[in-house]
Amino acid sequence: MEKESSKVAKRNKLWAIVIGLGLALSPIHSLWLTELVTEDGVVGFFIPAFGTAVWLMGVLLFLTWNCRNWRDIDWGDKKVFIPLLVIVASIGLSGMVNGDSWQDKVSPFFMGMSLFAVYLVSRKLGSDIFLAFIPFVVIVAITVVVSGLLNPGIPTGGLITNYCASAGYLIFGAIVVQGRWQWALIAVAIIGLFFIGTLEALFIISIMVVVFLLRGDVNWQFKAITGVLIALVGLWALLRHLIPLYEGNYNLVVLLDLITGKTAVSGDTLTALTSGRFPIIVDALKNFSIIGHGYLLGIAKEGTVHNVPLIIMHQVGPLAAIAWLFVAVYCLIKTEWKYAWVALLAMCVFDHYIWTQFTPLWWVLVGVSTASNVKSDLVFNRIGQ
Repeated sequence: MEKESSKVAKRNKLWAIVIGLGLALSPIHSLWLTELVTEDGVVGFFIPAFGTAVWLMGVLLFLTWNCRNWRDIDWGDKKVFIPLLVIVASIGLSGMVNGDSWQDKVSPFFMGMSLFAVYLVSRKLGSDIFLAFIPFVVIVAITVVVSGLLNPGIPTGGLITNYCASAGYLIFGAIVVQGRWQWALIAVAIIGLFFIGTLEALFIISIMVVVFLLRGDVNWQFKAITGVLIALVGLWALLRHLIPLYEGNYNLVVLLDLITGKTAVSGDTLTALTSGRFPIIVDALKNFSIIGHGYLLGIAKEGTVHNVPLIIMHQVGPLAAIAWLFVAVYCLIKTEWKYAWVALLAMCVFDHYIWTQFTPLWWVLVGVSTASNVKSDLVFNRIGQ
């Protein structure tokens, strides 16, 4: 019996690594690889398409080979899977109503079902599904650092073209890979994050630091990482690279003017503060639709709302947005994956990639966190683990 159980555990770990590989690759949209030019012309390799194919096929095969009937599937708590099915139904209905062709009408529903399937599979495979993120967090961080050193003062995403998404990738990958050496992966990610130069990452990290301090999750490694970061900030400031790296679209200047009263609150000010995103938010709220305006299958286009609940409401309707928020808050409160959910919710405030470029990762985190028996997700003071 124990031998058979050991075989199942090893087989599941292999499945987790294969599916996790696809999940880790799917957010890596790199123009450098997509538009790779050779002597014969342009030879593109679109990593997200390959990664999506891997996790989709992996999930399908796992369910086919390991689940004889619906009773073999662990659906989880009704408070979780029912709202998830609401999101799936909203995606499907919005596609049927708003799609121009039959492909446009049907594909959103199948994508929604695929996302729900990866939720079910992640409940079975557990946190091993995140192991594949380790090498890619390191690779992305290295490419960011190299690019940052070669082009000081210029924001960069390294291997991932969208530098805000690159920051989200490093944060997500470092925070979900729990284990003895997680602090070292966080250190690598933090160094990479500094050279990315995005204010959104600064916002997320600030919230994370506050949560670490409130939970008393601080030791010599935490202090050492903080010291290295302070040293980097000081060095880049002395070399006059810090302000160009983090000036953004003069967002901080506008914010300071608002705080000091130099500038009055107005539509133009809010537009400048949000890098032109405020009118898009207003337009999305004005063009309210109970079934949304159509799901875009994990992609973003010009004019996409940079807030996840709002983009969900705009694309597939308010019921899905409410269901999404309910599940996220439920997981934050009821599971022990506090850091992961705090980080993910912070990513959703000023950007859309959790719903677009990182589409399946939210569903996987829901599955893993709600099925996990981990007693605590503390990183530096690993009590009770």
